[in-house]
Amino acid sequence: MIDLDRVSGLIRRTAEEKILPRFRNLGAGDVVEKGPGDPVTIADTEAEEMLAGLLSEAYPDTLVIGEELVSRNPAALDALLGDKPVWVIDPVDGTLNFSEGVPVFGTILAYVAGGEIRGGWLHDPINDVTVAAVLGGGAWSGGRRLEADRATPLSRAVGSAYWTAKDWREPDPVLAASGIVGEIRNHRCSALDYIDLALGRRQFVLSQGSKPWDHAAGVLVAHEIGGAASFLDGAPYDVMRLDGRVLAAASRESLDAIRAVF
Repeated sequence: MIDLDRVSGLIRRTAEEKILPRFRNLGAGDVVEKGPGDPVTIADTEAEEMLAGLLSEAYPDTLVIGEELVSRNPAALDALLGDKPVWVIDPVDGTLNFSEGVPVFGTILAYVAGGEIRGGWLHDPINDVTVAAVLGGGAWSGGRRLEADRATPLSRAVGSAYWTAKDWREPDPVLAASGIVGEIRNHRCSALDYIDLALGRRQFVLSQGSKPWDHAAGVLVAHEIGGAASFLDGAPYDVMRLDGRVLAAASRESLDAIRAVF
């Protein structure tokens, strides 16, 4: 059994020791680009290494992969196809914000066994907020079980809708032109998008991609608060599918209405 609070503590400890001390305190050479517009900082690499070590020590019969490991060795993702449970880490989600000194970033962690997402954690270090979910056991924050905001109509709904990796603030033009949602407000950070969905501060999240370190935990959280999540084409989310767009919403009706636009 995975202890939600214990794992939350490991994430918080990593953020306090490896992420927050680097925020607005990056030196020369502390930021490099994996690709155009895709930075990685020393906080990303050090946090991933620390959290991976803590998880391996706490749960020795599991494997750990992270965004930075997979960027260096794409074959590491194949661990998700094996028999052992796997932790999937995004150490600093919203690295672009982090590297620019914008206080909108977080840590994402998913626990996957047999291809099934069984646990998910979303942590906002700046505000010390954690949302944690267990398959079939709900999503929780601060000792409170969370429920999706199904009262806000889609016409007044606020959410994220990403379109291009070149400018993460640019809203998806198809959804923006449809007029069916209230406002599109992109965080450039999946962790905070899904935290806001869980806390009822936004009602939909439409991604530009589907990498498991960005979305596996958030998809589980969306389901456990009573909302809905799938690929935009309607297929169920799959941690091994990297070529889709993920849509999560506070209700199945909202998800279907947004999908219909496309």
